[in-house]
This record gives sequence, structure tokens and C-alpha cells, in this order.
Amino acid sequence: MGGQAFADLESVHKAPINVPRLPPATYQTIASHIQTKLKTLFARVVIPREAPGKLDHGDIDFLVCGILSLSPSPSPSPFPPPKASEDAKISAHHEETQKVWESVQTLLECEPHLHISRGTSHSFGIPHPTIPTALVQVDVELCPNDDLFAWTHFLKSDSDLLQIIGSNHRHLGLTNNDRGMHVRVAEIEPYDKKKSLISLTRDPDQAMEILGLDIEEYHAGFATEEQLFQWVARGRFFSRRVFEDRSGVEKHNDRARMAKRPMFRRFVLEYVPAHPEIGQSEGEEWTRERVLGEALNMFSKHGEYERMMGDHRVKEAEEAFWKRVKEVVPAQGNSLASAVKGLRRWVDFEDGMPYITSTRVEETPIWTQNFPLGSLDTVMDWIVRNWGTAKALEKKHAQVARESTANNAGVR
Repeated sequence: MGGQAFADLESVHKAPINVPRLPPATYQTIASHIQTKLKTLFARVVIPREAPGKLDHGDIDFLVCGILSLSPSPSPSPFPPPKASEDAKISAHHEETQKVWESVQTLLECEPHLHISRGTSHSFGIPHPTIPTALVQVDVELCPNDDLFAWTHFLKSDSDLLQIIGSNHRHLGLTNNDRGMHVRVAEIEPYDKKKSLISLTRDPDQAMEILGLDIEEYHAGFATEEQLFQWVARGRFFSRRVFEDRSGVEKHNDRARMAKRPMFRRFVLEYVPAHPEIGQSEGEEWTRERVLGEALNMFSKHGEYERMMGDHRVKEAEEAFWKRVKEVVPAQGNSLASAVKGLRRWVDFEDGMPYITSTRVEETPIWTQNFPLGSLDTVMDWIVRNWGTAKALEKKHAQVARESTANNAGVR
């Protein structure tokens, strides 16, 4: 939060809250002391790597995982413990998490009103070691599970590094979020962004490998911001055009990054223009399709991709089918909508042909998966003959439902 977590409290408490920036020596001393304390509460405690060459610090960030037991172990019993329900497990986990945050507050000698919760991340205002009345902002983020710890550490390190990487690879269908690296399927993304994602990896080294980034250099750390920028620009998918051609197509999120993230801004507005040699296309240009192929091969995701595309093709075929239905049914407006609803709710299939059911179907069958190829015209002829019956059944069902609702209301 850059030392700004308590800015809103000034107006609430009608008093200035002083959170001075920390010189490196003071930062290191306090961070080491707090890390030792946090290790009594969490199995894993790290300080995400700061931006290279940082002169001072607005806060101290910690990433933690694995809540250690806060209560003594019960006496051993010869009987197995009863199985808890899922609701009970969730409640117990929530209670344990609440207790550990209270323990962190106590351990850091933080006043309750200077403890701010933001979901899995909490900010604590603790006494400054040398300046009376001043505070040090300590941010602690609890990683949800051990599987995500290395990935979350990667995301949180080196200031705006992952923002730069993400912006450069978005147009190629690659996305980094809090669950790992994903590739987006272009055909599915326009109508369902979440379903378009294929999870590739949560391993930072694997992510850097597919991006063509030097893994050893990353782990050695960057001495300067210039070195970090050079490292990014040597990635095999890096394209300067992504950062040059921003007028008119620049997204809101990128504009926000430019305003709030100084390293990102310096990379885009200073480093890239000053180095015209970087990111020039050599050989065949990387396209979204080529990168998708690379990702599917490297992470063995062809099966998942084919299943997703199969579902997509079924969806497209079904949408085209119902568009055709609306063209052949001689009705308009509400009458057409009622007819289509009737066909969806009062028709099933037997031996590849539709028939009117005696009861309303719970789930609309996928029509294009139920009749043979080449029989579309036959099915359309059936619809022309039977849409009125399906519409009447749906209309009667709606009327009965309305009467039942009215009767129930009258009883009350």
C-alpha cells in the first residue's frame, strides 16, 4: 500500500497519522525483527523482493502461509474424531483465521484502530522505533494454500515487474492472475472470459520458461531497474509495438497502471522509446495462435483445449439452430418468445426425432446433438407443424403457475 493504508483514518480520528518513509537500514532492522515474530504464527514467512535501487520504503510487506496451531493439542483418544461437515470446516477455518489476525495484532503491538482488514491482506500501524508518535505500516498477506505460495511470491516481487510482463503478453492470450498463468481461448473469450481460461502453471520457473525469460538471472536478482528492464525485453514474445501503439486502444486498466505504478510508467514512456533496437520482429511474427500451440504443447493441454472447443462448437451450432427456428415459426414478439419457450420445455427426442412430451422437461435437450446430420430440414418441418402445440402447453403451464401463486397468497 506504499504507506497509504491509514490515510483515511486521519479524517475519522481528526488527527494526522505520521507514517514516514523508512531508510534501508531502518527498514531491514524492523523487517527482520517482525519476520522472526511472524514465524511463531505461520509456517512460511517471506518478504517479497523490492524494486531494485529503491532508496526508501513506505511500508514493509510480508507474505505468509500455513497457520500454526494457536491452541494446545488435545489429549490422545482411542476413538477417531467425528467427521465434520463442510459448513463446520469452513466455520472453523474462518474462526482460526480471525484468531491468527488478532494474534498478529497483539504480537506487533498494534492498537485495534490501526489494524485494517482487506480480505486476506491486513495492514498494521506499529510504533516507529525512533520517532515518537510516528507509525510504521506493516502489510501482511495470507496466502490461501501452500500450492499458491511460490506463485504469489512471484506476483508480489519486484514492484511492477508482473504488470509489465502481463501487459506485454495480453494480446497473445497469456494471462497471469492470482491462480497462476493461463492461456485464453480466443473463440470463447468474447462471451465467457472465465471459461476461456486454460490453466497452465503455478510454477514461476515454468512461466518464465515459456516466456523465454532467463530463470537464473531472475533468481540472482536485479541490481538496477535498467537490468530488470533489459531482462524483460529479452523475452521471446516481447514486442515494442504493444507499448508504442497505445493511442485509441489503450485500456482503462493500462491507464490506471500508468498513473499509479511508476516503474511501469518509466518502462513504457522512457525505457522502450530510448531503446529502438528492442522488441523488433525477427523471422516469423508471434501470433496468438502460435503462442496457444506453444502453451498446449509445453503443458500437455491439448485434451482440455479440444474439450473446450467441442463445447464451443456445440454452443455455436445450437445458437444457429434456434436462430433458424425463429425464422421458420410464423410468429413475432411475445408470441414468438412463447413458442420458442414451449419448444424448449415440451419437446424431447426418441430415435433422433423430436416429440411433444406429456410433462414439462426439467432441462432443455441440446437439439443439434439429438438429431442426425442431414436431417435439419426434417426437424424444421416438424417444428412448423408442432410449434403451436408446444406454445399452448407452455401457456397453460404459466396460467396454472399464476393461479397457484394467487391461491397461496390468498391463504396467507
